[in-house]
Amino acid sequence: MKKLRIIVGGYIGLYPTGGALWDYIQYPLGLKMLGHEVYYIEDTMQYPVYQNEGAKWDDASSTVRYLKESMERFGLGGRWAYRDVASDQCYGMPLKKVLEICRSADIFINISCSTVVRDEYAQIPKRILIDSDPMFTQVTLFDELNGSKGTSVKKMTETHNYLFTFGENIGQSDCQVPDFNLKWLKTRQPVCLDYWTNKSSVPKFGFTSIMNWSGRTKLRFNNQDWGQKDVEFLKYLDLPQKFPGHKFDVVINPPLYRDSQFSLEKLQQKGWNIFPPAREVSDSSGYAEFIKTSLAEFGIAKETYVKSVSGWFSGRSACYLAAGRPVITQETGWSKFIPQGDGLFAFKDMDSAVSSIRTVQENVKRHSNAAVDIARNYFDSNLVLNDMINKIDE
Repeated sequence: MKKLRIIVGGYIGLYPTGGALWDYIQYPLGLKMLGHEVYYIEDTMQYPVYQNEGAKWDDASSTVRYLKESMERFGLGGRWAYRDVASDQCYGMPLKKVLEICRSADIFINISCSTVVRDEYAQIPKRILIDSDPMFTQVTLFDELNGSKGTSVKKMTETHNYLFTFGENIGQSDCQVPDFNLKWLKTRQPVCLDYWTNKSSVPKFGFTSIMNWSGRTKLRFNNQDWGQKDVEFLKYLDLPQKFPGHKFDVVINPPLYRDSQFSLEKLQQKGWNIFPPAREVSDSSGYAEFIKTSLAEFGIAKETYVKSVSGWFSGRSACYLAAGRPVITQETGWSKFIPQGDGLFAFKDMDSAVSSIRTVQENVKRHSNAAVDIARNYFDSNLVLNDMINKIDE
C-alpha cells in the first residue's frame, strides 16, 4: 500500500470527554496503524468550551493540555496542532510546520464538520467530509440553502470533494434524510480492535449505556419536530421493571435545555441506576473500562436517527462489540447493512427490546463471542479506513 500523508481534524480538545476522544482518535490512530503518515490538526475556530475553574473566557490552556496528553497517550505526540481562534496562536506543531504539511498532504479528513476550511486545507487534493450526524447535518444544510445563517454546512459540502456519512440508508426509498443530489458515500466508525481486547471476566455493571439526554433543541423540518434521545428513552422508561433483580446502569449527561423532560428521581424510581459522566467516563480509560465491565449495552438512539430511518449506527456501540459485550440497540435502518440476531440486536418497540434482552441473558458467552466477530467484520479500523481510501481512489 502506498504511504500517504493524511491530516485529520476533529473535536478532541474542544470536547474533553472519554467518548469524544474515542470517536475521533481512532481515525488518526487507525491510519497510523495502517502505515500512513498522519497528523491531527484541530482548527474549529470555536472558543474553548470546557475550562478550568477561574480561567478567562479566552483561555485555551486546559484544552491544549488535554489534547497534548491525549495525543501522547496514543503515540501521536509531535504530530498534532491546535489552532486557537482567541489568541491566533498555534500550539503543538508550529504554524510553519502545519502549513508545510498542508502543502504536501494527500488527504484531508474533516470529521463531523469540525474544521473550517482555510485556504491551506482547500489546496489538499482529496478532501473528505465525514457526516457523523445524519439528518442533523442535512437539515442544517437545508436551512442554510433557504437563507438561514448557521454553521456553514453549505460551504463544507462545497469545499470537500468527497462526502461520507454514517447514514448508510441515505438514498433508499424508506429514508427521510434529504440528499440534495449530492453523492453521499457510506462509512462507519472505525474501531482499533487491539485497544478493546477485553480481559474482564465478571461484569461489574449490568445492561449499560452512555448518553446525552438532550444535547440541543429540536430541529424543525417538513413541518415536523426532530428530537434527541430523551424522546426515545421515555418510551422505554418501564423496561427495568420487567426484569426485577437485574441492573440497568446508564451514564447520562443531563440536558442543556430546560424544556427537556429530565427527572433523575423518576428514572431511579423506574429502576434505572444513573451515574454522572464525571464519576465513570470522564477520560478515555474510564470510558473504556465502563464498557469492558458491562454485561451488555442497551442503547437508545436519537429520535431524529430513528424517525428518518437514517441507517446510523453508534460508534459507542461498535466499541461495546469490540470489547465482547453484546449490544441491544434501537433500529434506525442499520440492520439492512449489519447482521443482527446473534451478539447484536435491533429493537423497534418494548416487546422486541424485552425479547432481545432475554435472548442475551440465556447465553451471554455465545453472544459475547458473536459481538467480537461483528466488530472484526464490520468495524475494524483496517477495513473501514482502507475502504474509505479505496473509494476516493476509484
